[in-house]
Amino acid sequence: MPFIDILIFAVIAVLLVLRLRSVLGQKTGYEDQSRGKETAERFEQKPIPIRPDVQAAANDGHGMDALRRAEPSFSEAQFLDGAKAAFGIILSAYAEGDMAQLKRLLSYDLLQSFTQSIQQRASDGEALSITIEDISHVSILNAQVFDNIASVTVDFHSTQTRMITDEGGNVIDDEGTGKLELVDIWTFERDLTLSDPNWKLAETESPEDEA
Repeated sequence: MPFIDILIFAVIAVLLVLRLRSVLGQKTGYEDQSRGKETAERFEQKPIPIRPDVQAAANDGHGMDALRRAEPSFSEAQFLDGAKAAFGIILSAYAEGDMAQLKRLLSYDLLQSFTQSIQQRASDGEALSITIEDISHVSILNAQVFDNIASVTVDFHSTQTRMITDEGGNVIDDEGTGKLELVDIWTFERDLTLSDPNWKLAETESPEDEA
């Protein structure tokens, strides 16, 4: 009898071991390898490098305070003196068709617009003259900085005499000629990431355009 009892207990033990293996499964080593591979892949992901050669954008914002934060050396008085001088130079260069001068003072898009107008005038055989009699008022209307580009909008009040002549030198009557009291709104821009301190004219309009 004792031998039979031992045999019965041995059979029960074997059955329990088989039952546990069927419930819990066997460790094949694949699970650990797979989990280890996933962990390694997570740690192998490289962070996005920081490029020290790229300058951070200047403080974006509207108004003179934003402009002074981005360009502490900005002087309103000096800027207006330069804008007043540029006003006369640009109008004279436009009338004379001086493209070399305009390339120095205009943004690319505005240069294309001026070029088309000058070419059309030449094609029509017309000549334009602009004489600035007086600039009675110059003031800054707005300033802003966006993505390292500073822009300043200036209000010009001037008295100009404009005349258009044909190929024979005959004066062409036009509502845009004669002695005129004009208001021009010009926007100048400068890339603050460049060492070039010069501003370029980027947009021109008049109060009638805004109406």
